Amino acid sequence: MADILVNLTSLATEMGRLVSEGYVLTVLAPNDEAMAKLTTDQLSEPGAPEQIVYYHIIPEYQTEESMYNSVRRFGKVRYDTLRLPHKVVAQEADGSVKFGQSDVSAYLFDPDIYTDGRISVQGIDGVLFPFEEEEVKAEKKTAAVVKVAASPGEVRLGLMFKVVEWVEFTNGLGLLRALEKWAI
Repeated sequence: MADILVNLTSLATEMGRLVSEGYVLTVLAPNDEAMAKLTTDQLSEPGAPEQIVYYHIIPEYQTEESMYNSVRRFGKVRYDTLRLPHKVVAQEADGSVKFGQSDVSAYLFDPDIYTDGRISVQGIDGVLFPFEEEEVKAEKKTAAVVKVAASPGEVRLGLMFKVVEWVEFTNGLGLLRALEKWAI
């Protein structure tokens, strides 16, 4: 656990540095329910927590409106992530934006949690994982239709939002105190 905290602290510090240098980021932040569904197996491999975080960060500024307009216009949009070379797929589904593919997907659940022109935090209702190459090829042949099961309401944010919150409000400093505060 200590290694995970050190690595997430380093990530938050790096994000703060990038934003201060003029880079922009969009974070797809799973809510606490989604984060609670992560298994020990999913987190046990070396670097797994960090790779999950990297897959939820898009190195461009997107709002709910810009993402929704893109998926309405183009059908599917593939956003680069900080977990290279993986991209997260977005598409319109039942009047919302759906990220991911098939059963590993999440809906834009709590849009525009935080936007300031540099960092955008978009709440989603699931944790995303990249697909293997064979699954991506199979996805190109068929498209799954899934109805929105989530409804807006009070959402407590998960780890992704906390990382961004640390960066924005502490600018990369005092993160260990923030970790203790949120009892991660």
